[in-house]
Parts: sequence; C-alpha cells; structure tokens
Amino acid sequence: MKQDATPPPELTGVVQLVSEIPVATLDLHRYAVDQARSSVRDFLATHSRLSAGSVVHIITGKSTGVLLGIVRDMLNDEAAHQVDEYAGMMGGGGWVVRLK
Repeated sequence: MKQDATPPPELTGVVQLVSEIPVATLDLHRYAVDQARSSVRDFLATHSRLSAGSVVHIITGKSTGVLLGIVRDMLNDEAAHQVDEYAGMMGGGGWVVRLK
C-alpha cells in the first residue's frame, strides 16, 4: 500500500531570501569606496521604486572585506528605510537584499 507523500516544508526566513532569484545585481568589484557608496545608494533607490518586495544582489567580493562591511553598514543605516531584510551570500562576498 502506497502512502501519500508529505509535501516539503515551505521555505521561510533567510533560507527563502537566499533562494530567490534576484531581479537585479550590482557588482562592486574594482570599485573605490566612494564610488561603491554612490552606486549602492542609486541602485537601492532605483530598485526599491521599481521592484518593491523583490530581491536584489549586491556583490562586493571577498578580498579585504572593506566593501562588504561598508555595504552592510549602509543596509543598517542610511538605506534601512529601503531594505526589508538582508543576508550574506553563501560563501561570502556579497549581500542578498529584499527591498521594501
């Protein structure tokens, strides 16, 4: 006798966030700090208007971690009003961001 298969659990929280396909990606490799800040500011402003509720990726690279920290600080502070949630990318080197 065959039993009914139990459906897999729904994804929630960080697992759901990092599994979603981004609507846009900003790659900050080789950006200077000031250029990265300006680009992140513009990217989040544009996509929070056009893609509210969607997920975007911000790639910083892993090298020294400077840009990773700067973007994290921006997501917590000056861009917090545009960010619903965020998490580090698998393997590091960037952020997965759900926009408000």
